[in-house]
Amino acid sequence: MEYLSDEWLDALDDAVQDAPALRSLAPLVIESVVTGVPRRGEVRYRLAIDAAGARARHAQVTDATAQVRLTTDYATAAAIACGTENAQTALAQGRLSLGGDVNVLRVHADTLAALDDVSARLRARTTYETAS
Repeated sequence: MEYLSDEWLDALDDAVQDAPALRSLAPLVIESVVTGVPRRGEVRYRLAIDAAGARARHAQVTDATAQVRLTTDYATAAAIACGTENAQTALAQGRLSLGGDVNVLRVHADTLAALDDVSARLRARTTYETAS
């Protein structure tokens, strides 16, 4: 399945629903904004966590403000998603920007590691394209 496609987002949604450790982050909404996505332009999706669990869905520019927003280009997002890039390095180099209450990430760093586990399960089934 293609990274950031509807199929990939559905698979991410299934994976986060199957990650009960994420519930301890509730309530939290993390929005990812990826620019320069091949054939799609900009893709926005949200990870929303509440007492019932976590869900991943497409987001619209007009959606309510997320507590944390991660913004990057496709090449950086794909490198982070496939495990060849470290998000902290991309942040330090200015290729990933954070918005909102970034203290949330620091406070919940251990639990957020569960997101890495979710991503790792998707990697083997995901294809990544060269941005044009």
